[in-house]
Amino acid sequence: MRRTASKWGLVTALFALSSHAAAPVAKLITIGPAITQTVFALGAGDRVVGVDDSSAALPEASRVRTVGYQRALSAEGVLSLGAGLLLGSAEAGPPPVLEQLKQAGMAVETFSNAPTVEGARARIQGIAERLGTPERGRALVAKLDQDLAKAAERAARVKGAKPPRILAIYARGAGTMMVAGSDTVADTLIRLTGAVNAADSLSGYKPLGAEAVVAAAPEFVLLPEGSVSAVGGAEGLAKLPGLSQVKGWKLVTVEDVDFMGLGPHLGQAVARVQDAVAPASAKGAGK
Repeated sequence: MRRTASKWGLVTALFALSSHAAAPVAKLITIGPAITQTVFALGAGDRVVGVDDSSAALPEASRVRTVGYQRALSAEGVLSLGAGLLLGSAEAGPPPVLEQLKQAGMAVETFSNAPTVEGARARIQGIAERLGTPERGRALVAKLDQDLAKAAERAARVKGAKPPRILAIYARGAGTMMVAGSDTVADTLIRLTGAVNAADSLSGYKPLGAEAVVAAAPEFVLLPEGSVSAVGGAEGLAKLPGLSQVKGWKLVTVEDVDFMGLGPHLGQAVARVQDAVAPASAKGAGK
């Protein structure tokens, strides 16, 4: 069971941190699912003492204390864990809190969350360099490239077939539905499978609209695994305006972290979607 970081007073927390300022950086706090996944994949998970709420969905981080939503961090909560380094996505904040952490003596480094494969490679290598494990970083990038090459080969095997149309929806309940258009993590994930993002005419995340969904004519609906119960599963989705008018679509899921960020396991996430949407003749191709 996860525990929320205790709310020490800021003065007490600053004293605790400064009293260990001379010690080597051993404890880490990671903010952003892709950042957390990368740190664990690099073998530094035993140094992580705090993560953001979204990162806690990762099995490897499920027992680590949480410090709140990545965009609404508290200096007191972060400093109370005694870590010397915070590694976060560019969304980590708010900026005044990050500045407080730096003034308290904590090292803070953020990395772009650009939804591109190039961005994922750079992020992995950058984190590896910061942790002093550049060789592990290069190995992790090489494995990522190998997985993506297999996915590309698999997609090419069905190049003559009509690519499936996938509509990606970010949901935290029936009242907070957003469609993932271009320039999103989900869009990159879909394209890497060889499929078509049914909402690629949109940019970023947009509210789910009935007319747009009907026009998109999706064959599959992609959802983060953690959102399935919140929307009532496939049956709940089928009752929504728009999706209720599109017949024959099927629900596909990926782990939450793979919907929110491109981490070192991106290739595995692509293969998971391919398994669900590829024609039967393409099952297992490239493995």
